[in-house]
Amino acid sequence: MRKLKIVHIGAGSGFVLSIARELLSSPIFDDAEFVLSDLSEERLKAAYDVVTSELAKKPNHIRVSCFTKNSEALPGADYVITSCEPNRYENWYYDLMIPEQFGCNQVKGENGGPGGIIHATRNIIMFKQILADIEKYAPNAWLMNFTNPMSFLCTYFKNYSKIRALGFCHQVHGSFGVISEMLGFEPGELQVISAGVNHLNWLFDIRRRNTGTSYMKEFLEGVRNSKYWHERFKNIPDQTFTLKVLETFNMYPVGYDDHIIEYMPFFWTKEEWEAHGVRALTETYKNMAEKKQHILEVTRLLGKEFTKPPFPVDPDHPYYAENPCEVIVALETNTPTYFDAINIKNNGAVGNLPADVILDVPAVCVGGEVRSIHVGDLPAGPLEICRRQTALHEMLSHAVENCDNSMMVQILCLCPYITSVTQAEKIWNAYKEQFKKYLPGF
Repeated sequence: MRKLKIVHIGAGSGFVLSIARELLSSPIFDDAEFVLSDLSEERLKAAYDVVTSELAKKPNHIRVSCFTKNSEALPGADYVITSCEPNRYENWYYDLMIPEQFGCNQVKGENGGPGGIIHATRNIIMFKQILADIEKYAPNAWLMNFTNPMSFLCTYFKNYSKIRALGFCHQVHGSFGVISEMLGFEPGELQVISAGVNHLNWLFDIRRRNTGTSYMKEFLEGVRNSKYWHERFKNIPDQTFTLKVLETFNMYPVGYDDHIIEYMPFFWTKEEWEAHGVRALTETYKNMAEKKQHILEVTRLLGKEFTKPPFPVDPDHPYYAENPCEVIVALETNTPTYFDAINIKNNGAVGNLPADVILDVPAVCVGGEVRSIHVGDLPAGPLEICRRQTALHEMLSHAVENCDNSMMVQILCLCPYITSVTQAEKIWNAYKEQFKKYLPGF
């Protein structure tokens, strides 16, 4: 069995702890080299402490090394994990604040709306150099990405890179572990079949573990009767908006309120937010930036500045592990393995969306590839939300690759948050001025 080299770019982000735990899960990692890469030496040191502390819990021969330059970290890598972006909370503040100045309000703008569009634009440009480095130093590596906006980024990887790429998000897997606990089950007891764009999957079916019949009716009854879908609780994910979407579209949207609301500005107007307990995260991001929480985010993994939420009851439960290492095991051993959600080409998973678009869908790793699994057709409402979003992903991929200002305005015009071309132009011009150091070519 070959000795693997796994490089984590953005190792100071916080995902590194889960990856370190997974490295202890299979003998194929016994002689692996785990390389941590981060621009910040402070974060890199914190990540190294987290990783070495975790690896010390079980016998292993995993070698850990650290670099601040990808050119030194990448040569010979078999797998590259990415979870990186610059100055996150301050930039997210402006992602929301700038559209607000022109009458466009978002609760959150990480993946959808104008905030998601400019967020994607910055991160695609950042990834251009990362992709170039991987192609130069590790051209045969698999790229396993955690950075958001996932669907936008994976669309760019598909269209403009030769690197084999997969997108990982704990939205489906993680949220249904928590949802299982909210409904009185163990994490993993409820097994789901869903599909959609990242952070807005739609539930096609659900089963109880080890049963062969649908549990959808019972699940939806549980949701409609549970206090967690009718009330808001401190430090517990909100799901009252989720319930409203379910009742409107007759299909359960997978995730939590703050993400799925990014794609649906047509439900509650700004004037209605207070009545529903909703507020924009603009000032929250500003406060987090002022406290420089993005600089030492990984230190929460060392038990600092972190308040444990009620769910998951046990955040260290094996169910909540991220999936990259399980995919690596499947690829290296050619062991057919099922995953409930990976961001890859649709290829028929959703029959009434184009085959070439990136979706968050069930997949099986077999024969050296990760292949989508057919789920079914989306009904008209959820279909249109996803279709419009995948069109924006494709358009943005082209616009950023070609530094096309005209197409950027087109994309904003097609965004459901924007009400006029004048508003779109003002937002784009303000974004360009605020983020000019991140947008060379524009």
